[in-house]
Formats: sequence, structure tokens, C-alpha cells
Amino acid sequence: REATDGNGWAKYVCAADLVALQSVPDEPGVLICPTCGHRTDTPGEGVLGDAFDIHHRQWGLRADPHIWWAVRDLVGATPTPATRDEIRAAFVDSASQVADVDLDHTDDLRPYRAHLDQGGMSGGFVDLQWWRTKGIPLLVDRADDRRPPAPAATTTSATGGTAGNRVVGVLVWLVVLAIPAALVGGGVFLLYQAAWGTPVEATVLSCDTTGGVFGGASTYGTDCVAEWEIDGRLVVGGFNGGNGESDVGKTVDATIRGDTAYSRSIVLPIVLLVLGLPFLAVPFFAIRRAFRRRRQSAAGGPQATGAAMV
Repeated sequence: REATDGNGWAKYVCAADLVALQSVPDEPGVLICPTCGHRTDTPGEGVLGDAFDIHHRQWGLRADPHIWWAVRDLVGATPTPATRDEIRAAFVDSASQVADVDLDHTDDLRPYRAHLDQGGMSGGFVDLQWWRTKGIPLLVDRADDRRPPAPAATTTSATGGTAGNRVVGVLVWLVVLAIPAALVGGGVFLLYQAAWGTPVEATVLSCDTTGGVFGGASTYGTDCVAEWEIDGRLVVGGFNGGNGESDVGKTVDATIRGDTAYSRSIVLPIVLLVLGLPFLAVPFFAIRRAFRRRRQSAAGGPQATGAAMV
């Protein structure tokens, strides 16, 4: 935006002190008031009133400045619309309302309006051509140019965290829930193995530990073989749930299901349950607190509303 018109005359003045604006060196399109220091690249407040910080030095006819300031008073506090077309529509509608004339479509380019006649030559006459080619375009440019920068977009959760924090929170909760699920689930499964089946005494014959670490994951496992007598028959089969190689040669209490014997020892299941149950308290109290907050919020909403109405 240039500071002068085609004839070299000052094109714009500062609305605060009516001093002609000057170009800012090395900053094309930026003008500055030499008196108050206002720059045309100064962000506004995001309202249509931002557009009125400068105006053309020369008006069209005598009624035009009165329309200008009346439009400012009419829409100055209106939030700046999102698009230039919407901004223009707001200014055109308000100027048409003030001047009581269709700014875009009236054929008479210099209509007379008695309520705008403040006396003097051309008093009450509106220069529609000036509004169409200079006034409205300037207002649209200023409102759009002075729109304050949009704040950095951040996605926040109900607790104020960012989207990244939410992901971390989900991962933490998955770990917290996985620990008791593995411990308690394993303990319950071992108790089931010990309780259901045909009780016998089994002798552990051998245990073989195999596996390794592949890709950071352990595949170690111990396969044991035991023998037991059932219905007068000596049966050899797998043995699960014992203490591994330390059980070889020992006779242990077991439960038979199919061709596999399961240790009836409850030491390991109890240990797993004791370790896992405290972890269940964490999600339990978290869920309880969330429901309590929701219940308090629902109960407090009407009270707060009633207090505000009083």
C-alpha cells in the first residue's frame, strides 16, 4: 500500500491525529504516522472497529465522513468475520443503513440525504462511487490486515493436557491395568488348575528348560514329565505349575485333567494374588473419584445457576 496517490499527494491520514501517513523504509506496504507512531501493520483487537485507524485524506462529498464515523459506531464492536466477502457485506450493509441507500445497486451516484446534511456546499450528498472504489475497499483491507494472529493451535484434554500428554496418559494406564491383569489373572488360573480335576500324588521324573532371548523377548520355558497312578494304572504325562527342576524326584500333590498333572500347591497363586490386588486399587479409586466428581458437578450445576440468578 503506497502512502501517496497517482498525483504524489498523501493518500491516507492517521485517524487519531489526521496527520499524513508516511512509508516505512525497507518495509513495503507499511505506513506510519510521524506524530503518534501508529503503524498500519499493528494488529487490532479482532473487531470491525480495527478498520477505522486510518482513512483516505480526501473524501468524496460532504456526507461521506459522517457516514464513515456512523458506520464505525454501528459495527465497531462486531467481531471481524472470517472472510473478506463477509467483512465487505458487513460494511456495505451498515453504510447502506446509515445513508438509507443501496450502496451497491443505486444508479444515482450522488443521492441527497437530508439527515446527513450538516450544511455547507454539497451538504447531505453521498458519493457512492467513492464508497465503492475507495471507502469500502479500504475498510475491508484494514479489517482483514489488522486481524490479530491466531493463537497456536493446541488440543487440550479436560485436565488441560495436550494431545501428546493424553497419549502418554493412555500408555501409563495400559501398563497399570496390564500388571494386575497378568498377576491376578495368573493367580486365578493356577487356583483353577489346582482345584478342578482328579487329585493324585505324582512323581516328577524330569524337567527340561528350553528357549532363549529373541528380538528382546524371552522364550524360556520348562517342560516337566511326571508319573502317577490312577485306577490301578501307571500313567506318564506332563506336569505343570511346580517349581521346575527342583521338583525332579519329588512326589507332589497334583490334579489330573486329561493327560496332564497340575500342581495343587497354592503358594505361587497366593503370591501372584497378593502382588496383583494392590494394583487393582489404583484404577478402582481413579474410577471412583471420576464418578464422584461427575456426581458433584451434576449436583452443583443447578445450585450455581440458581445463585447466579439470585
